[in-house]
Amino acid sequence: MRPEHEQRFNRIVNDYLERPGGDYAELLRRGQVSSPEGADPEQWRAEIRAQARKDKIRVVTSRHGDGAFAARHRPVSDAEMQIELARGELLRNLAASARELGHEPGSWLRNGDESIAVCLRCDARIYVHTSTPPVTDGEALYRPCSGA
Repeated sequence: MRPEHEQRFNRIVNDYLERPGGDYAELLRRGQVSSPEGADPEQWRAEIRAQARKDKIRVVTSRHGDGAFAARHRPVSDAEMQIELARGELLRNLAASARELGHEPGSWLRNGDESIAVCLRCDARIYVHTSTPPVTDGEALYRPCSGA
């Protein structure tokens, strides 16, 4: 991985792990948040919803695999929806490319226009910046999985 992408990857991971204000503060700051690994998804969702009700903020929560996801509810324009659909398609295609090399990409972690994932078998990484054109990098996109 190129050094500048490795730095961004590590920064996203550290921001996720640190979350100084907790998950709810992360939701308020970024507009979305995923449950930490190992958290009970239903309990986590209930806690997020309770805090949002107290603050009179509308949020949407849902399950995603073994985890959960929460996002602030706000009107979304057609242009924003198209951008998000394109992001989802890009991430699905990158995960499929990594799977062709034997990798098992875990959940995507997002920070603004950047997303990262790690192979659950060998820790190979994927970094994506959804600029135009998108910037992609990471061992899981060009090196076969060593943990298969």
